[in-house]
Amino acid sequence: TPSVSLGTVKKFPVAESTMKQLKRSFCTNVPSSYVESLIDEVATKIGVELDKDIYHIKLADSTQPDSTIACKCVVKEDKKLNLLKASIELNPLRNMALDISCLDKNLDLRLMLCTKRSLTDLTDDEMHSIKTLINQAVLDPDVKGGLRWSLGKASSGDRYSVVGVWHTIVTIYESPSLRLKVRHADRFDFRTATGEVTKEIILKLKGVLSKLQEEVDRNSITDMLKDNLKLIWNHFL
Repeated sequence: TPSVSLGTVKKFPVAESTMKQLKRSFCTNVPSSYVESLIDEVATKIGVELDKDIYHIKLADSTQPDSTIACKCVVKEDKKLNLLKASIELNPLRNMALDISCLDKNLDLRLMLCTKRSLTDLTDDEMHSIKTLINQAVLDPDVKGGLRWSLGKASSGDRYSVVGVWHTIVTIYESPSLRLKVRHADRFDFRTATGEVTKEIILKLKGVLSKLQEEVDRNSITDMLKDNLKLIWNHFL
């Protein structure tokens, strides 16, 4: 497969088929100055504010390789994790994913419509194994993800194993039509032994999603989406 450098792309016209060979990545990390400005100028005008400090633990299940068990936990007073929810998540279906390059703005935009498929039917024995595995976690602010397991303790028998950890501190601003998340995320992937710390802005278009679920007139959805994109363009980029 031929390779193409960005320098070549800048110097010479390149066909669309060739451009597709370039590797793309979308960095969700935004500058701290942008986050502070957004909170001061936009977020507080949206509506209700809610803070959440959550540890997300992703488990692989050897009996269901196409799914992930997602666990949400909070820290108790004794510095142990309290499991709030555990659900089986099938691979999400991306109905649409558009990366929009905003050339005259400071940031770019990803517009995505995806369907999450979750199953919460876990047996008592399965929940017991999952809780036992989570109870082995040790809080450690010096490691990526904020959690670690002693050698050999990051798995439960031959079935469950820890594949990822997220520590997220999220402030949520919500109105009837929008849900804004200002998220600080500290992640670690056990499979690749890589981690990252990011500041992220996520805007959920609640009004558009509600219209899609109601299967209303397409023009109505299009008009609402245009209004939301205009709001994003004027105030978030």
